[in-house]
Amino acid sequence: MMRKGRRSSVRLYRPVARGRVQYNEFTVSNLMSGIDARVIQRHVESRLASSPALEQPVPHVIVTECLPTDFYRDLAAAWPAIDLFKRDKAGRKYDLVPGSATIDSRSAGWERMPTAQRALWDFFVAHVNCEIVAPLLVRLFNRQVQERLRYIQEALADGLVEYGMAGARDGSYRANVGRFMMRAHGYELKPHVDSMPYLVTVLHYFPDDEGDNHSGTIFYKAERPLDFRACVRDGSTQYFHDAGIACTEVMRVPFRPNTMVAFPNTLDAAHGSVAPGAVPRKVFQYHISLKGDDEKV
Repeated sequence: MMRKGRRSSVRLYRPVARGRVQYNEFTVSNLMSGIDARVIQRHVESRLASSPALEQPVPHVIVTECLPTDFYRDLAAAWPAIDLFKRDKAGRKYDLVPGSATIDSRSAGWERMPTAQRALWDFFVAHVNCEIVAPLLVRLFNRQVQERLRYIQEALADGLVEYGMAGARDGSYRANVGRFMMRAHGYELKPHVDSMPYLVTVLHYFPDDEGDNHSGTIFYKAERPLDFRACVRDGSTQYFHDAGIACTEVMRVPFRPNTMVAFPNTLDAAHGSVAPGAVPRKVFQYHISLKGDDEKV
């Protein structure tokens, strides 16, 4: 999957009305042969090394200018068309998973994406996320990852885990394929922690314009952590209000282009989001996960 070569000066997008872009598949085909994975890796390593991991209100890291500028712009221009996404009944939540529709119904539109456009995102998922970013984040959050693994393996030994989590027994994990997310005006995700198999959550922001200071991930201070045994029995996303735990909003990550936010999925990692603007909020999310991509969701 690694490609090397001289970077073409031809861009894969061109400006049209109101700052939007028009996708050009032929240009993407040319650009794929010019992607230098080593340049991307050096850039990501440098940006992450210069971005301090913070402990409050929950352990997290915010990496601005995370990807080389040209590569980020290529990805932003190749963002999938909205009709490829699975839409909820309210019309506020759109998801597209780059995988097999036989495993996840949210993947139905993936195979309909133009081939060259899909190849660019395949490279982002399989190489940038899995081989470059994920190992760096595991090292950064090693203490929290190892602690969660220990809890999960103890729960397995006690017979509390009755759902798919292929890596739990031997402690093997990797970045999953993730999903494209678009969230429309009125959407709100209350304070929660992600599903039990997910060790670290990673979010890449793709606003259509310059973004804003209030639409990024919201971090909360929970009055106490969630109960591990309750979380592991269920295995799904856990909401603090369902457990009767109060949360206070502490910070909102600025929703800016080419920003990555990552945090370990600890029992007090209360986070959420809102989509206040008229333009759908675009985020690519993935997890460092004990669950295999071939396990049904």
